[in-house]
Amino acid sequence: MAYGLLEGIKVVELGGFISAPYCGKLLADMGAAVTKVEPPVTGDSSRSYGPFLNDDPHRERSGLFLYLNAGKRGLTLDLATPTGMGVLLDLSARSDVVVHNLHPEEMDRVGLCYQELSRDNPGLVMASITPFGLTGPYRGYKAYDINLAAAGGICQGLGEAGRPPLTFGTPQVGYFAGMAAASSIVMALLARETVASNGTAVGGQHLDIAEVETMSGVYNGPEALMAVYDWRHTRRTGHHALDFPYPNCILPCKDGYIFVGSPETRQWRTLLERMGNPDWAADPRFRNRTVMNNEHADEIDGYMEAWLMEHTKAELLEMAMEHRIPLGPVRGFDEVRQDPGLSSWFVEVSRDDTDPVGFPGMPYALADASSGEAAPAPKLGQHNEAVLVGELGFTHEQLVALYQTGII
Repeated sequence: MAYGLLEGIKVVELGGFISAPYCGKLLADMGAAVTKVEPPVTGDSSRSYGPFLNDDPHRERSGLFLYLNAGKRGLTLDLATPTGMGVLLDLSARSDVVVHNLHPEEMDRVGLCYQELSRDNPGLVMASITPFGLTGPYRGYKAYDINLAAAGGICQGLGEAGRPPLTFGTPQVGYFAGMAAASSIVMALLARETVASNGTAVGGQHLDIAEVETMSGVYNGPEALMAVYDWRHTRRTGHHALDFPYPNCILPCKDGYIFVGSPETRQWRTLLERMGNPDWAADPRFRNRTVMNNEHADEIDGYMEAWLMEHTKAELLEMAMEHRIPLGPVRGFDEVRQDPGLSSWFVEVSRDDTDPVGFPGMPYALADASSGEAAPAPKLGQHNEAVLVGELGFTHEQLVALYQTGII
């Protein structure tokens, strides 16, 4: 599904895997016309990244690729050739936005330069998503998600006390960077027609999005304040919260795990009543629940788990709803997909070579706007003819030559 708020905005997307494609997806969801440029033959690297439909590895059936690239057109182009770069220049001259996540060294190698792209299109907005930014001492460094999470300070607070730090369970940095890029692109588009104090229009912008900075800003903002004001420094607390009344943790139950919380005294008393008012709750050491949490959590976890293991997640949730206790089951992906309250959020997209595939829909709804049907992700080079011949004026003979020389 897609809204039409960005209808008429043309976007060229370069790069692969998560950050730039997710940015392009967010813009396509709002109605922008996104043309995805991929290398010939291999395509976006996410095409080789599972899960694959029916566990059959195939570049056209990667679940990650199908999700991130729904609603886009597909064009193949070898940017390392003068002809390929010439096509990109022509395409960008007719577009509003270029978003990419090529590494700075790759940008230098192919000559991807904002000044060059915007020469005939001064209103062009270009977003460059790179691991450490386009300037500074780390410009030339490459990184994976785990490197960026660690460098951005995220890992310091993840894991058990006394054990090595952990990273996210699934790749996250690219999604944060993609969101930062999409939001900054929309703001730059809004500012294009703004008149500056000297009487000239602001025009286009080159946006420099460093993935590491998107993580540092999310996490180190509040953590830095804590350090400055000498409240506390980050400590790994595992499945417990820190400096919070016990319980505020995730514990095992009969068929999985459940979050157990009771910040209000009434909630804690009610939970103890449901547990049969156990003797251990009267221990003088447990009068202060913040002390319980910080000093005795492991011991009390054992008492709690003995009771929780007698109940399923569904039973505990029903009890929590009835008695107004903030417990919450830890759900697997399949459970989220089948939840009656969330199932309508997922949308099904299919192509002629795939079964219908369910994807998460947009996490927002516009009250006064209608949305269209979701379009599938493009096959590799699917729209080469439509873009090159239909829009850029190439002849069919020239199109064949581009195929034969490996430029597309």
